[in-house]
Formats: sequence, structure tokens, C-alpha cells
Amino acid sequence: MNIKKNIKIKNIKIKNRGFFCFWAAALIACMAAIFALSSKTGGQSGEMSGAIVSGLFGVNADGGAGAPESAAALEKFERLDFILRKSAHFLIFSALGFCVANLIGQTQIAENKKRVFWLSLGFGSFYAATDEWHQYFVPGRSCMWQDWAIDTAGVFAGVSAALLFARILKKLITKN
Repeated sequence: MNIKKNIKIKNIKIKNRGFFCFWAAALIACMAAIFALSSKTGGQSGEMSGAIVSGLFGVNADGGAGAPESAAALEKFERLDFILRKSAHFLIFSALGFCVANLIGQTQIAENKKRVFWLSLGFGSFYAATDEWHQYFVPGRSCMWQDWAIDTAGVFAGVSAALLFARILKKLITKN
């Protein structure tokens, strides 16, 4: 029995090659940014988020310029740092979800919005899982299911936004 005879491979038709290439490049750039940020050690990541918290909110872990460390200042800094880190997870994976949904939207698969949604969400959630696994091997970083859940929620938001945007755009185009 020849196995090749039983395997059917569908050719995926691309609607607009220019947009397809744009969204493919955007998705690859987003994935590369996630990988690069996840490759930073715990110390490097902490310095980066700490500098952002200090710059945006004027809160330092040591209570200010040379001031003795206070428990209240440290608690405020840690709370803002935590919020910033989790928001960054959500936002960058929202961008990933937006890109992958738009990429798939440039193929004939886009005719079935549910399929676009589930393929995009599945891809993004899988990438989030591999990102957390990658962090397990980076010194000072950890693999946390909570971060995977936040990442997946971000993908959900990005995919939903892309599909909503496409729907609105389609309505605007068909009105004219």
C-alpha cells in the first residue's frame, strides 16, 4: 500500500501576496522580539523593567536618589514592576496574535472566521508555551504557567482585535 496516495495536501492559496509578506515579516519580527527578551537573564530583565518603572513612575527600589531603602518604597516599586512585567507579556503576545490572524487572513482559510480564530489562538498559545519553556533554561528566569496564561490571553485579545478590525474594514469597503 502506497501511503502517499492516501495523503491529501491542500495548496494554501494566498489572496494578496504583498499583505501576506508584510504580515509574515511582522509575525517573524514579533517572534524574534519575544525570543530576544526571553533570552535576557533574570538580572538583565530586572534592570530593564526597573529602569522603566523608575522612568515612568519616578519610583526606585531604594526609595530615591541615595535615600535609605524604605519598606513602603520597595513595596510600591515591586508592585509596579510586577504590573509592568505582566502587562508586557500581555501586550507583546497581543501583537503576536494580531499578526498571526492577519497572516492567516491573507489565505483562503480566511473564508472561515472560526478556523482563523482557532488556528491563530492555537499557534499563539503554542508559541507562548515554547517561550516559557525557553525561559526555563535562561539563568535567573523561570517557566510559569501563569505567564503562559497571560500570554494566551494576550493572543486571544490580539486575534479578536484583528478579526474585529477585518470585519469593520469589510463593512466600510462594501458600503462604498
